[in-house]
Amino acid sequence: MRNMTLNQLKTKANAKLVDFCDALQPKQEKYVLKHDKCFQLLATNPVVDGVDTTWEIRKPNDELHAIDVDFEFNSPVPFKISVDEWVGKTVGFSITATIELPDGRKFTRSRSAVPTVVEATVDYTDKDNPIELTPKSVSEWTIETTAWSEVINETI
Repeated sequence: MRNMTLNQLKTKANAKLVDFCDALQPKQEKYVLKHDKCFQLLATNPVVDGVDTTWEIRKPNDELHAIDVDFEFNSPVPFKISVDEWVGKTVGFSITATIELPDGRKFTRSRSAVPTVVEATVDYTDKDNPIELTPKSVSEWTIETTAWSEVINETI
């Protein structure tokens, strides 16, 4: 089997990363509306030379509401991938993909997403029987994607 060039690996990984993000975002939206935060997924095993690898959720994980992490991705991925979440002034998640060449060099790229959450509108005219006029929703996502960069291992 012929090794892939770095550009071939990046091209293959870019296409799959877009598919992964497009599949993950609606699941994150459902989760953030229920729990006011995004979920995280443990990193998968390393993948060398863009070999198509079956993706699956690694367990156990430390997600408090793991039962609600409803995400399947039925397409092989040619990279190591992790999903991290954060909670602070904003909530959001980032996906980090790492490709590895046969010579051991690694390159990483990430995509972060921050939802704009619109709270529900409720009519409290009758205090004992409030009426939800509009449900809580995500109006948009702010997405940022980094360029591929080489991972430099340092010894401290």
